[in-house]
Amino acid sequence: MKNVFLISNVADGGKTYLEYLIPALNSLRGKYNCVVLNTDRTGLSKEDVEAILDFPVKQVGNDYIAGLKSQIVISNDAYAGRLLDDSNFAIFISHGNVGMPTKDKYYYAELTSYWDAIISSSRSGFDLLTAGLQAYRRDRKALKTMLTDGLALRSDMRNTSPVATLPVKIPGIFESAPPSHKTSDDYVVGLLPTQLGICPNGATLYENLQTVINAVKSQIPHAKFILRPYMAELSHPTVKALCQELAAYEWITVDVAGTSSTVFYKQCDTIITDASTGGVSFMLNTCKLPIYYVPFTDESNLTVDAWLAQMENMLPIARSSEELRDMALGFSLLGKEQSHYIYNKFYQAQYSDLPQSQEVFHDLIEYRHESKFCSFSIDSFGDINQRDKH
Repeated sequence: MKNVFLISNVADGGKTYLEYLIPALNSLRGKYNCVVLNTDRTGLSKEDVEAILDFPVKQVGNDYIAGLKSQIVISNDAYAGRLLDDSNFAIFISHGNVGMPTKDKYYYAELTSYWDAIISSSRSGFDLLTAGLQAYRRDRKALKTMLTDGLALRSDMRNTSPVATLPVKIPGIFESAPPSHKTSDDYVVGLLPTQLGICPNGATLYENLQTVINAVKSQIPHAKFILRPYMAELSHPTVKALCQELAAYEWITVDVAGTSSTVFYKQCDTIITDASTGGVSFMLNTCKLPIYYVPFTDESNLTVDAWLAQMENMLPIARSSEELRDMALGFSLLGKEQSHYIYNKFYQAQYSDLPQSQEVFHDLIEYRHESKFCSFSIDSFGDINQRDKH
């Protein structure tokens, strides 16, 4: 029986990021000898992870991961690829169910380039990952750049196969608008900033929080807000100071550390985010609509421009406070059938005819780059090599 090592290693990722491994574990545990590894970085103990997964777990450090040889490895953490020996076949499960309007022109290929296969739970994420890997490897070849932040055990100039699948963590499609479960007349707006350093300067939700709140309050005076900072940054000085400042307002609360994203989504009528894939996860979980606030900035950014082109007429995107104000009011008046229409249009564009991730894991383990789900691989030159189909 083949070994399959599943590594949870996201810094302060908690339950939210551990859950990316659940579909892989549940689909593989009956056929393979699955070994779940948890590190101290995750913020979860061995006992925490075992309770969530209902499966034995090994608590390990980097040395153990670096000692794996000629194994199948699946991880929820892109950084873990640098720790792996070159002899392993490594599969990374990318986060979120849509691409992100990030300032990184390589779309984090500095990390994802160490993986043999990457599971992407959307067409937009798949396209941005592919373009980022190509650009990164071409620049690495042309400039002969070297890593400056520590040695890796593994080459980042390898064949990598991106695979688009149905969302890893989300249940099936809403065939019709679900019933409302609201228990009050409150209109609750979730504020969901993404990780610091993701957005271009001037485009973060933190920088625009006053503009965002004022735009909503001008149209919906009774609105209440829940701020959910990126959990790994609750102790960041900027975030801590902001949370203390917001504590003066009774109509704003800060989400409690450790609260699952699903609980947060259920409390909200809409969510406003700068770049977080949680905006789309909110929509997929609730059939309610998010607003992406992506204001114009002085910087020109290829990835942001590509994302905006992808999402045009697909996602609600406000580029100014005026657009945000009008969108917030419109959403508060929108019927659930209208919301479902927008949700379904997005779902079909991003996920129709994509395979379940469970099928993909099995095929990748058995056939690697020759898997029927690998339509192409990206080589060390950044070129795309189409797989021969028999």
